[in-house]
Amino acid sequence: MTGPDTARLCGHRGMSLVELLVAMAVGLLVVLAATATFLGSKQLYVANAEAQAVEDSLRFAGFVVRGIVRQAGYSDYAPDHAAADGTVVIASSANLAASPDDPSDLDIVGATNAKVSATGESHGTHNSKGVNGSDSLRVRFFGRSRTGGDGTEPDGTMVDCMGIAQAGPSAGKPALADRAWSFFHVAEAADKEPELYCKYHSETVDTFKSEPLARGIEVFKVVYAYDGNGDGVPERWLDAAQLEAQAGSVAAINAEWRKVVGLRIGMVARSARNNSGPRLQGETLYPLGAEFSGTSFKPPADGRLRRTSTFTVMLRNVMKEPAP
Repeated sequence: MTGPDTARLCGHRGMSLVELLVAMAVGLLVVLAATATFLGSKQLYVANAEAQAVEDSLRFAGFVVRGIVRQAGYSDYAPDHAAADGTVVIASSANLAASPDDPSDLDIVGATNAKVSATGESHGTHNSKGVNGSDSLRVRFFGRSRTGGDGTEPDGTMVDCMGIAQAGPSAGKPALADRAWSFFHVAEAADKEPELYCKYHSETVDTFKSEPLARGIEVFKVVYAYDGNGDGVPERWLDAAQLEAQAGSVAAINAEWRKVVGLRIGMVARSARNNSGPRLQGETLYPLGAEFSGTSFKPPADGRLRRTSTFTVMLRNVMKEPAP
């Protein structure tokens, strides 16, 4: 039977099996491409976030360390506070007698490859297995009290490594013990992630406390600009152990530290995730710069993103020789 109805039916034919399979394959390719694009975008986003976190850690750590080192040996001759009779009192004094052999009297001191206790005033000892060979650094300086007060209220210009404002020295007879403390060292957190720590003296509980400053800092190295002849121009760079080796005796070590006129500081920071970068075998990093090739760090091939930061700080305040 033929007719309009039969012609209409013949114009509507279904898809063959081959056509269906081709359509499914094309659709699957589109889905796979979209999935790959999504995963790639997510991985790129995560890698970018990790890189930003590493840069932020280095930037913040460098900001704090620079600021504290510049304060080393600070002493202000401006009036600290008013006495009972109305006269102004200048409590700070850079000429206070310092012990020739007590390391706590030094404004700058450190240790090479040092492990530092979270409590107490020790900055560690040389070759005591610091995290990845990291060094320690301790800085001391006088605080600054608000003009017109009673001498106990800081004016906020001088802070320790935790950002806590430090008041000026005690009224009457100031002492070197009135100076603030700031320590820098690397230690591992509870999850084994390395962090740059700040150890400081807490006035509220009268003890030393250590708090993390920057996460992911796995190397902290320091060398010192050594001015042996006292002309203000450093002749060479020495690490803490090499500097102390210049002394002929233990009693002369403090005198060598007082010849430091600047510091070069290097750090290595790593990402928190172990898949942010390629797994480079035999990679060598130079925390203090390529010119200090003797100080290197070979990280494990764990795929973590790593960055280095190096900077130099010349001391603003003279490291005074102890009074005779």
